[in-house]
Amino acid sequence: MKITVLSTFDVWPAIDGGQMRYCSIWTKFSNSNAITILPYEFRNTAQERRYHLAPHVEVWLPKAAAGDARHFHHMMEVSGLWMHDVLCIADYTLSPEYLCALHSQLADCDVLVAAHPYLAAMAFALAPARVLTVYESYNVEYDIKAQYLSTGSASRNLMGRYLRQVEQVERLAVQRANHVTAVSEADRQRLAALYGVPTRKISLVPNGVNAPQAPSLPAAAAAQLRAEMGLGGAVIGIIVASSHAPNVESYRRTRLMLQEAGFTGTILLVGNIATALQPDWPDIGFEERVFGFVSDALKITLLECADFAPHFIFDGAGTNLKLFEYMGHGVPIIANGFGVRGTEGDDWYWPTEDAAGLRRALADIATHPLQARARAERGRAIARARFDWAAIATGFEAAMRQGFPRSPTEAEAPA
Repeated sequence: MKITVLSTFDVWPAIDGGQMRYCSIWTKFSNSNAITILPYEFRNTAQERRYHLAPHVEVWLPKAAAGDARHFHHMMEVSGLWMHDVLCIADYTLSPEYLCALHSQLADCDVLVAAHPYLAAMAFALAPARVLTVYESYNVEYDIKAQYLSTGSASRNLMGRYLRQVEQVERLAVQRANHVTAVSEADRQRLAALYGVPTRKISLVPNGVNAPQAPSLPAAAAAQLRAEMGLGGAVIGIIVASSHAPNVESYRRTRLMLQEAGFTGTILLVGNIATALQPDWPDIGFEERVFGFVSDALKITLLECADFAPHFIFDGAGTNLKLFEYMGHGVPIIANGFGVRGTEGDDWYWPTEDAAGLRRALADIATHPLQARARAERGRAIARARFDWAAIATGFEAAMRQGFPRSPTEAEAPA
């Protein structure tokens, strides 16, 4: 198959969850496919760029229009928000180079995937009838943008207009696509109810992880590394996250919970969350060790050195890729209910909603290390069984080859 995948951002380096999904799922498709990821990246105004994520996966970045870049910065000043994806709906002209590249791809591709809805209206309208159109939702965009746009400094009327555009373009993507995917059952049900389509039109293509069968770092090596970091006797927690606003708010609140729970060890901050620490945040009684964006090899090493991962999420949509990273690498997880959405069961993590529960979970992990390790290994087994990127991609590819269940008629009621 020849597959064209639309994006509103460059996908490499894979710093945030959206980029990680592109780089993880499409590279796991078999080599019999020719996959082109076609981002409209407003910062790429100098020249066309092309590179490969894998021999059969090319990223093609045409030049963006300089006027669109200027408009992005203007809206950033007006609203205080990063609105590039929303501006792709109707504000941007899109560059002639991008439109030419899209037409070129549509001329002979078999499948067109709109990952996020923001370019779907334009691209689905241009796609020949023979092309299978897929809307790959990462979350319910209307819900997440309703939260995000409400935080802007622009007028409520202006932000309301943009939110209506998001609702309209997501509705179009869900209703006009031959098939829709969602990352969780909750998102599947919400999209079906919100846009009046049968749930059978929407299949689950969850987020995942490349989960090893066992730790790659022997216990002795992990102990030596902890000693070399000056953390030989410390309790080590780890947080892997981007600087996406819900992640920042989650860590701000988690930080306070750790303080209230009496935690005195060290938290390793991995990813761009490290850049989001604010000088007005209160002092705490534990150490924060900042690593920032690191290689996959170092990230895995740090995960396998950690005693626990506090995973308290209070906002956002879809599911959290970092949860599956913790699970897949056998890290003991202490989490709230919203943090583990999209999963089942509670015998593989320590469920808690407050600082008192966090204190009890930390004590349990410290007092019963063998039982804690067994619980974390159950999480790894779940990740391998249900959230392995290779298996997810294999299922997604097979469904494309079969053409998915085609769209039901408009007369059918939602199931």
